[in-house]
Amino acid sequence: MAWVARHRRVLFAVCGALIAAVLGAAVQELVDSKLRMAAAAALGVCLLVVTMLAGLAAIVESRLQADRDIVDTIRGEIARSQALADGTDARITSLGHEMAAMVGSIGMKVDTMLLSELNSVKTIEGDRTVQLMLSTKEELRILDLLLEDGQWPDDAMDQSYQSSAFDVFRELLEQSESPISYKRIIQVAEPASSLSRARTPSLVKHCHDIIDLRQRRGSRVSLRVTRHRFPFKFIIIDQSAIVLQLQEYGGDPSDLRSWGEVLITDPGGQLVAVFRGIWEELVEDPSTRIVTLADLPKPGGSVAG
Repeated sequence: MAWVARHRRVLFAVCGALIAAVLGAAVQELVDSKLRMAAAAALGVCLLVVTMLAGLAAIVESRLQADRDIVDTIRGEIARSQALADGTDARITSLGHEMAAMVGSIGMKVDTMLLSELNSVKTIEGDRTVQLMLSTKEELRILDLLLEDGQWPDDAMDQSYQSSAFDVFRELLEQSESPISYKRIIQVAEPASSLSRARTPSLVKHCHDIIDLRQRRGSRVSLRVTRHRFPFKFIIIDQSAIVLQLQEYGGDPSDLRSWGEVLITDPGGQLVAVFRGIWEELVEDPSTRIVTLADLPKPGGSVAG
């Protein structure tokens, strides 16, 4: 029963993030363009499916009364969304305001950055994800993902900018007065092979940097690999924020790439606690192991296919 409960909480967390992602993307699309019948129908279907999943999670987590309120609110929006077929831009804008108010009513703030927006950002100051990470005061935990052939889903992003972001974050960690703890787990197909197949230069360099930091900071910095379990990436910032990166498949079924990011500020820490539970399970998984320099390709070197 404990296993079932843990995974139902995971379902609740993912459903909540998907609600924010789907609503944010769909509402923005409708606000920026002419309302079409197909778009209105698609929004209704997405709301219906996501609400059914969120309803199940809310029953399991019945102690959170706010969750029930969320489900009731979304169900009301489903009924009203049928009127979108002959609605106006003003009605769509109103729907966006209602959704924002719904999320705000439980103290959370949700933002989204789709891949197109992520790739349009050229400065650290304009990157809301990086800014949220740089706000870390105590601890940053990242669950990452590497495919069997060594592909990193973040390859879909501008790698020149990614390298710059890594450098800025390393500078933050290297500040002698900084008490920040930095821990990263990368999911791989074969933990025994660790990161030997990683082929993204910016990621390989960053992994070398992490090991170098660990030698100077001790247990406050760590890099581990574990077996594939979750088809997404997340970042835990202190006890109060989550970045959930969602993936999509490209033309090839093995081509999994970043689709966008959901940024969730969670002052109460209820959602953060769910992802911290996932993290602790992965740390304790028998397949999880520490990465050493011998496990990494050389920075800038080629990787065997």
